[in-house]
Amino acid sequence: MKYNNYSIEDFASDPYFQTWVFEQNAMADKFWTDWLAEHPNKKETIAKARKLVLLLDRDEDTLSKEDFDAIWRNIIVKRDLKNVEHNFKKKSNKAQSWFLLKVAAVFIGLFTLGYTTYYFAPFSIKNSSKIVAHNKISLELEDGSIVYLEDTTSEIIESKTSAVASNKKKISYKNSKKISSKLVYNKITVPYGKIFEVELSDGSKVLLNSGSQLKYPVRFLKDTPRNVYLEGEAFFEVAKDKHNAFTVVTNKMNTRVYGTKFNVSCYANEQKTETVLVEGSVGVYKVKEGDANHPILIKPGFKALYKNKEIGVAKIDVLKYTAWTEDKLVFIDDSFEVIIKRLERKYNVNIDNQFSKLNTKKFTGFFKNEPLHVVLDVFRAHTQFNYKIEKEEVTITK
Repeated sequence: MKYNNYSIEDFASDPYFQTWVFEQNAMADKFWTDWLAEHPNKKETIAKARKLVLLLDRDEDTLSKEDFDAIWRNIIVKRDLKNVEHNFKKKSNKAQSWFLLKVAAVFIGLFTLGYTTYYFAPFSIKNSSKIVAHNKISLELEDGSIVYLEDTTSEIIESKTSAVASNKKKISYKNSKKISSKLVYNKITVPYGKIFEVELSDGSKVLLNSGSQLKYPVRFLKDTPRNVYLEGEAFFEVAKDKHNAFTVVTNKMNTRVYGTKFNVSCYANEQKTETVLVEGSVGVYKVKEGDANHPILIKPGFKALYKNKEIGVAKIDVLKYTAWTEDKLVFIDDSFEVIIKRLERKYNVNIDNQFSKLNTKKFTGFFKNEPLHVVLDVFRAHTQFNYKIEKEEVTITK
């Protein structure tokens, strides 16, 4: 087989190997898993080749910033977003060939040196009381008592008005017994580093991202609006009901629907609220100006953004905003300041960026189940910086 004698550079240049690195491709995954089992001596070579594909270098004197950023997007993002073939048609072949050769030359050298230039601490995440007590998913019941949910086991949560099933990463009210005839609420809090799903009594599904809270009725009453209250980020798949609208209430902008799929993000530390529509139709309106009767309608593939007291609508790439539901990270021209917030939530860490000029730098990247140090390595290959990881604390310096 041709792969038996492949070097690190050979693997990194192979389209089928790149498919395995960048995409969720079951066939490629099975092939490379089986191949590694048969060739355990190649494990280190494969690991270095994977990192080589992810890490890119930049030489401003030879390749312009525009060319570099375009190739970067093609390599890191567009393979997965658009399912395109593994080539870079938008730039000249000469630039591409130079770039790939330069990557191989620079990073094979780095692997050989053993990364002596930068300091890497062992990566581990421990409980952080600064984010949520016990770093567990918490459920506040209607009587004010709090139950901590385990995302590895199943259990029945009982209160005076309800009995609901918690099944690992999901809690369901759909078939709940002993449900109150009055409008009472539960509130679930998901800490950093976790994702959790809530199935509401009407069958609507809400996937909560890290660092989010959702307040919702234990049971939606007949002929009563279906209102839930969100802080953070969640993906909604709303059960259809022509007679009772479903409204996601946030601090600045509400989203009203009757049955659809959409994402709402309203983290307090980001100073904005946005709704991204995947399927169906929704209307958005400002909370404090009585606009409920005159919502702004958005279509699938569009985003409504509330910022600086105004709502704007724009066409976007939906995957960028919903990738988190598949445990992926997608950045497209995002500032490092924004990226830091997302990394903190996903990896349950505190990031102290002491290199302030890095905050306004914009990056593009796609990551699937990569550890934090790999993500940071890719960014600093574009714009160099140092970092140190100590338990749940990350320090970035010039």
